[in-house]
Amino acid sequence: MNAFFEGYVHSRTNLKEFVDQFDNALKKKIENENLADFQSFNVTIPCISRSPIEKRFQELYTIAKFKEVQQQVNGIIDLNPKLAPSDGAIKTYMVEDEVALEEFTKLVTYFVDFSEVDAVAKCSCGLFEMRGILCRHILAVFRCNDIRYLLEIYILDRWRKDIKRRYTLIHSSYDEGDQRPDANRYSSLLSIYYQMITHAASSRKHTEDARSKLHAMIELYRANEEPPSFT
Repeated sequence: MNAFFEGYVHSRTNLKEFVDQFDNALKKKIENENLADFQSFNVTIPCISRSPIEKRFQELYTIAKFKEVQQQVNGIIDLNPKLAPSDGAIKTYMVEDEVALEEFTKLVTYFVDFSEVDAVAKCSCGLFEMRGILCRHILAVFRCNDIRYLLEIYILDRWRKDIKRRYTLIHSSYDEGDQRPDANRYSSLLSIYYQMITHAASSRKHTEDARSKLHAMIELYRANEEPPSFT
């Protein structure tokens, strides 16, 4: 929040000034996101490996997030996962990695649990949970197990360049008339949606019915969605 408002909203201000400053911050944020989306669609950052997983991230993610992914891909080079004794379909790997501290580095051992059944992995470093990208420790374990495809659970919508950021559809005071028909449509659908969930949440049966129908609708519209236009 501080990063969002920095340079636009000041602590000593009245309500009207706050609203004006908030609109300025929102407008600037939207402009920056639109520029970033445009660049992501028109500029391609080369892959640094032959990994199909990196290639998939290159196709889907914004430039900024793909660069973060590449930092992890680059870090695989020095990693050598060692399989720990384990039973069943879950393998546990020990991965030694150098961690930079203030004036020196030290070796830290991370543990990656890998399921042979569905190729799902979880690392003790928690990078995916904190920042939404796969860590180099998991990628190294994938390499050991010849995993060459990327599970959908590791592809997060908020980093995808082909999905419009929802807050860019929120009305603000600089919107005039029909200049932003997408925002008008969004507001109209949101109103109907709130009415629907108010009634659906009254029972478990209705909730499950609404959930299944909404998921079906999302998949239908996503399959027929036109690519965003930046003209």
